[in-house]
Amino acid sequence: MKIKKLLFNDLGPLGTQEISLQNDWDDSIEARALFTGSNGCGKSTVLRSVAMLWEAVGYWLDYRKPLPKSHIAREWLQRWGGCAVILEGIPNTHQPIGLFFGERDWSEKLSAKESSIEWMGESLSYTEKNNTPKRELFLPESKWLNDWADARKKMILSFDKSSYPNVIFLDAEERRWVQPKRNVGEAKADDSSLRWLPRYIASDDWKGQLEASLITLKTTQLHTYHSVIRQLNEFLAGKEIDPDIKAGENRLRIKLKGQRGQSHTLDELSAGEHQVLILIYLLARWAEEGCVVLIDEPDLYLHPSLVSVMLANLEKLVAEKNGQLIITSHQPEIWQRYEASGKRIELGAKE
Repeated sequence: MKIKKLLFNDLGPLGTQEISLQNDWDDSIEARALFTGSNGCGKSTVLRSVAMLWEAVGYWLDYRKPLPKSHIAREWLQRWGGCAVILEGIPNTHQPIGLFFGERDWSEKLSAKESSIEWMGESLSYTEKNNTPKRELFLPESKWLNDWADARKKMILSFDKSSYPNVIFLDAEERRWVQPKRNVGEAKADDSSLRWLPRYIASDDWKGQLEASLITLKTTQLHTYHSVIRQLNEFLAGKEIDPDIKAGENRLRIKLKGQRGQSHTLDELSAGEHQVLILIYLLARWAEEGCVVLIDEPDLYLHPSLVSVMLANLEKLVAEKNGQLIITSHQPEIWQRYEASGKRIELGAKE
């Protein structure tokens, strides 16, 4: 699955605009895209709008009705005039699929303009007498929609292999490493419902933390566990994660190379090393076939010498899943990388 186009209607700093992720020469959809621009231009907002629309799609597939008042996607999306995403590569359909949430007048013009797209989404219509909008859900009567709904149920209720894609959203502000204080060391199973929209949320609760998930992975998928540990260790200079876990401790240790018997916990790694662990692990553990991966500032806290190696690794992980990687960055070196291979979109640029 890949995003072909993003459409915004009066959406904060993004205003009203369309953004194509197609190649300028052959119209193929880029597998790698970079958003750049000054602070406050809406780079992070682009990624969050896609994530919130995907969250909304999960609810629409499950319940076939508009989002409830307390739903996280509704709370965020209804602040704006509207946003839409056009996708290609959804299994069991050769037609592009459009997802939208926004004002009815805008969504009707959108569907009329992009008539070759099968649209699904939620519209809001306001009247002068009533500030509470009328909400309507539009779903196509197509077999692929029912197939998608069934596949989503299987995805969130089990860890069985799925042929359907997911979206991974890694926000820069949320990627803070917090030392666990509650339920430390307890054996906790991963939550399969996270497969639809995996993300990293800082918490002092052991449950859901990266380390707890890694230890669970050793019990449930030993081969994958060792593969992930090897990938993580490639970025740790002079140290490595010990794949062996001491009985009764249920914690991972970092061994210092050349210092016999010396070790420390994952919590004592640097901010840059923590970022590496979060990014590589979330992709290696949760990326499904055809995934779309949204990463806000993947170079955050990283030493300059690690940036290109890290990006190459992230790109490789996504490519192995036939997915699409969309990132933001302020670094000119990354701009040059995506101008040469991929697509760079500068937000807020004057014509």
